[in-house]
Amino acid sequence: MGSTQEQVLHELEAALRAASKRVYATTSRQGSIRGHRIDRAGYAALSVIDENTELRLSEVASCLELDLSTVSRQVRQLEDAGLVRRRPDPLDGRASLLTLSPEGRRVLAAVRAARVDLLAHALREWRSADRAELLRLLQRLLDDLTPAEARTPLTRTSLRGTA
Repeated sequence: MGSTQEQVLHELEAALRAASKRVYATTSRQGSIRGHRIDRAGYAALSVIDENTELRLSEVASCLELDLSTVSRQVRQLEDAGLVRRRPDPLDGRASLLTLSPEGRRVLAAVRAARVDLLAHALREWRSADRAELLRLLQRLLDDLTPAEARTPLTRTSLRGTA
């Protein structure tokens, strides 16, 4: 790889990191969302649980590609805040299933709305075609960063290998 290509990749990595940081910083500066402070890890965990309706803690960790003990601490904080509920897994009494509480759904919706508002403001002068092209390229990048086996929608049955 030539130095020009390397430089582009370094600049791309820095730009992606800065964009992520700016989105998080801007939405977190707005203070509490419905009386709750949601950090990046909390937002990610709430999103994964919401996108899959209910999951075991180990499945949340798998989706986030994080260590179980790390996710366990994060989910405990979300439970303590009343944003996540736990119930026994009817398929395995030793395990429990995590779902968002009604307040968790409201908080997640508020955080997502703040992020969408931020993007709408940032992209307000972009042509529609440019926004569509950005989305297309980001989706392509995400696909190329995602292993093929992880590209299927996550379901409880696909995680457990049962039908």
